[in-house]
Amino acid sequence: MREKSSKLWIVFFAAAAAINKWTLSLIYPDDGFHFWDILEKSIGRWGLASEILIWSFDAVLLLCGVIFFIHRSSLKKAFFVLSVFAVSFPLLFGMMEIGIRIISPPNMFSPYLPLRPHNKLDLHVQLDGVSPEARNTTNMWGLRGDEPPAKWNDYYTIVVVGGSTAQCYYLDDHKTWPCLLQQKLRAAIPQCWVGNGGISGHSTRAHILFVREAIAKMHPKMALLLVGVNDLWYSMNDEARIHGSPAEQTGWKYFILGNSRLVQVLFLWKIILFDHVVVLERSANEDFTPEPLAREMPVPDDLRQMLPSLDEYGRNIRTIIDDLESMKVRPVFLTQPLLFDSTQAWKSLVGWDYSANGKKGKLSAATYAKLLDIFNEELKMVCAEKKVEVFDLASEIPHRRDYFYDMMHFNEAGASLVADKIAAYLQSRIQQR
Repeated sequence: MREKSSKLWIVFFAAAAAINKWTLSLIYPDDGFHFWDILEKSIGRWGLASEILIWSFDAVLLLCGVIFFIHRSSLKKAFFVLSVFAVSFPLLFGMMEIGIRIISPPNMFSPYLPLRPHNKLDLHVQLDGVSPEARNTTNMWGLRGDEPPAKWNDYYTIVVVGGSTAQCYYLDDHKTWPCLLQQKLRAAIPQCWVGNGGISGHSTRAHILFVREAIAKMHPKMALLLVGVNDLWYSMNDEARIHGSPAEQTGWKYFILGNSRLVQVLFLWKIILFDHVVVLERSANEDFTPEPLAREMPVPDDLRQMLPSLDEYGRNIRTIIDDLESMKVRPVFLTQPLLFDSTQAWKSLVGWDYSANGKKGKLSAATYAKLLDIFNEELKMVCAEKKVEVFDLASEIPHRRDYFYDMMHFNEAGASLVADKIAAYLQSRIQQR
């Protein structure tokens, strides 16, 4: 009995040493696991949440080791003391949750919306047309941009809704197109505020949730929506369409994940250490690299046959419009620009993989552009039907690498041009209202 207890306390002490932060730093020095960057990602500032978590696990394991060491002569006694400790674990969990919430406040809106208040990240990237160092921060609502004005009703307030092309994650706060749009609008309308609610991976499925949970509480004067490209992804991948993006999942597990800051930090460490998902201070996106297309998969004459999510997209746009109008929030939609074009030059290059409707293969960049054009046209048709504003941004942005670092994401020059075009469209229309 004593021998078993001795072995157990050695195991606990060894486990505590193994998860110690210095041990982790030594194990993962150069292969993508950058310790302090992971801490920063966990909380958005200082990395205290992850550090507290590591020290807490160390303390728990060491305490277990001490219990078995003290009661090494009686395994039964050791397990009794450990049971008492286990019963008190919910209290410990609650105390850790409170501590992490104090350091890193939770989302003010729905737990399904990853909007972290006062997030602060320093990014180091290598992307064409993007500064190598950038600061990515959020305000009290978890939006990128200035804090909401104290005299909210005195301002013309705009909230941008969209995916990663609206979020501009890897661009510095002051170089994103929503921030530049605010600067340009203020030249004519000094009391104008633009908040960037773009969330990477979100399609119109999640935009409905954003409108109902966030826009309904913020109640801006305008919602500016850049939509389409993530909905196109659903048409090109059966699994994505059926199961949805991880960014849009719901259910009890995601509710717990959305509500508990402690669980969120634990989940981040789980995907890093066990799922081998690398979370870096570097960019997860890459520059566009042209890839010759040997042979495109057969495509029908009517490309709409390749788009099983197109009808849902139209329904979602109608739902968003109805919701916004019921809130008396002015909807303005933007079509999605793209590096690719449907011209001959793009036919010989790979655009995207297609895996839907029982068919698999590679599509040319030209075909991909045509498919996105169909979504853009669907948006314009629904907006015309509902008598809602839509600005054809896609037709205003040249299909040149000067403005994109990959196939769809804007670099700094692209963000500036986007802001110019939207500002020119909005200025006279805001003043008329």
